[in-house]
Amino acid sequence: MRLKDKIALITGSGSGIGEATAKTFAREGAAVVVVDMNEDGGNRVVSEIRKAGGTAEFLGADVGSTAEIERMIKFARDRFGRLDVLHNNAVFTTVGRIGEITLEGWQKTLDVGLTAYWYATKCALEVMLPKGKGAIVNTASVSGLAGDYTLGAYNAVKAGVVNITRVTGIEYARKGIRCNAVCPGPIGTPPLLRLEDARPDIVGRIREAIPMGRLGEPQEIANVVLFLASDEASFVTGAFFVADGGLWAHSGMPSLSGQGPEW
Repeated sequence: MRLKDKIALITGSGSGIGEATAKTFAREGAAVVVVDMNEDGGNRVVSEIRKAGGTAEFLGADVGSTAEIERMIKFARDRFGRLDVLHNNAVFTTVGRIGEITLEGWQKTLDVGLTAYWYATKCALEVMLPKGKGAIVNTASVSGLAGDYTLGAYNAVKAGVVNITRVTGIEYARKGIRCNAVCPGPIGTPPLLRLEDARPDIVGRIREAIPMGRLGEPQEIANVVLFLASDEASFVTGAFFVADGGLWAHSGMPSLSGQGPEW
């Protein structure tokens, strides 16, 4: 088991990538703190982990609040005595062209998707540093490496996540704390699947833009997070790992020969 006897906290783990990661961590021997605003989803994930023989606790919390972040780190420490792995994964975004985004939407996107990652890291470091060991994994995105139409706030936040990962990685490298990020492409999480039901034409174009021709599965991202959280990645810090079916590798230029991804 790659996370045997580790204590892990995962935000936004009531569904999607966070759920897959929580279940994967538990299968690999970790005791998992599932944190989500969605109590039904969070309790379901904990119940399923326990039924499979794993250890998990649920805490309902809004990571857009610094007080709630403090509470979740304290919960993990009080319940299990320490914290070995933090996976910052929760997200919120507003949609619109840069000139049309509201101040409120922009601020909430930053609060949940960037400030929360920094503050949870700050609080987790206070617990990890005395032990001289720990792993932090941030969910960034290929959208933090390039721009997307009408996702300017999300692009800014995920770019920030990539760089705060680098800074945390280098600043705490000699303290035994590693920090890395995963950059998923389009993944079949509930929001994207709901969009597919409502606008199959949009999601169809997204699938076509991915060289592999499909959406990623949450488990495929959880597998990367597991590696980064485990001792197998003991010499990896300040790095980001792209898992996007080849999307970021493509320049976006149409084929000059007329030959595309299928042949």
